[in-house]
Amino acid sequence: MRRDRAGAALTIAAVAVLACGADSEVDPPPVSAPADESVELTVYLSDEAGIQSDCAAVRAVAHSVPAAETDLPSAAVRRVIRDVVPSPGLQPPGTPPLREYFRGVRVEGATALVRFDGGALAYLNAAACAQAAVKTPIVRTLLEFPEVEAVAWVIDGEVFDAWDA
Repeated sequence: MRRDRAGAALTIAAVAVLACGADSEVDPPPVSAPADESVELTVYLSDEAGIQSDCAAVRAVAHSVPAAETDLPSAAVRRVIRDVVPSPGLQPPGTPPLREYFRGVRVEGATALVRFDGGALAYLNAAACAQAAVKTPIVRTLLEFPEVEAVAWVIDGEVFDAWDA
């Protein structure tokens, strides 16, 4: 009989521990936004019509980004540079599109650090007008974010400010 009591006590103790564990607070699973929800961003693209008289001419466009996107500055820049492709006479033949060199945006303090691999200099450090046509839309887009007051360019991990032209 003593054995039965000991076994029963262990069983009751185990059930009590399991029951307490069932009532304990558990972190809920992460909530993800439904696939059809999105965030509207204003991005700036080169204005093909205005660029003839102003190399930095841009036009604002609305761009939808999935609500689950956690890096909105990078998503915005990816949209801006999506269609930036080599121009004959400005970039060497075989130069990949600018988006191939893009490594993201990191905001430190009030500065957006736009990160590229070195090959991006074929676009970012071209003739003055070409530089303005590529960089101005990126800068204007990033300045739409309230936390961004300045933009710096990072090439191969180093802040780059030795622009030609």
